Amino acid sequence: MRALLLISSLWAALSPTPQDIGWLKLEQAKAVSSHTNKLILVYVACDPRSGSAPCSGGAAERVFSDPLILKRQEDFHFVRVCEKKTALMVRATKPLEAIILDGDGDEVFRSGFTDVATLDQALGSALLRYAPKEVRWSGDVVLGAGKPLLVVGFDDEKGEALKGFDDRTLVKYHDRIEFVRYSTKKDSEAAKKWGVTQGPAVFICDATRENPEKNSLEKLTGKKNAAALKAAIQKSLLRVEAKK
Repeated sequence: MRALLLISSLWAALSPTPQDIGWLKLEQAKAVSSHTNKLILVYVACDPRSGSAPCSGGAAERVFSDPLILKRQEDFHFVRVCEKKTALMVRATKPLEAIILDGDGDEVFRSGFTDVATLDQALGSALLRYAPKEVRWSGDVVLGAGKPLLVVGFDDEKGEALKGFDDRTLVKYHDRIEFVRYSTKKDSEAAKKWGVTQGPAVFICDATRENPEKNSLEKLTGKKNAAALKAAIQKSLLRVEAKK
């Protein structure tokens, strides 16, 4: 709770006015983004090899006072990089580079830019990649698909409880997971096998292990939001990676 209050206070103090960009440090942006789920635009204002270059003035800086870019604060937190350490951290390759990250610091998109139009196009492309995507659920467990995790979901009667997996913050994990969904019908063979008496329920398993119903890494019962599902996936991936 104390951490949440500190982050809320930080964001309130750093919130920009409509007339300017509210520049954040990279770690500040990550902390705030973990709660807002906005993307992070990292603007590389220096030469990443030396860290040298003016960080104010010039045509590139004027781009960020354009109303079209100012409006993008609805979807992005903005970070200006003016030193070598942070430039190396985000693997910058050149000045005037826009590197878009999610709240975990994972790269979503990158592009050079020269003016308002090219920067706005880059931001639009990043948002298209960072969009909700419907999970392609299969109807039965098939091991050996080459993915590290198996997610088995038992939906509720309305069929809405597993929609959290479609959230944009979980899309980057889709290609690492084999998804299987069962309806929670009384006395169904699947429910008996997995020990489910009432949905919704989610089992996250090591996809390389036989009898996954006996070897789940994480079990969640009741309807969970995207943040809870993401935390369980991250925890499970760490456990699988630790075994290698």
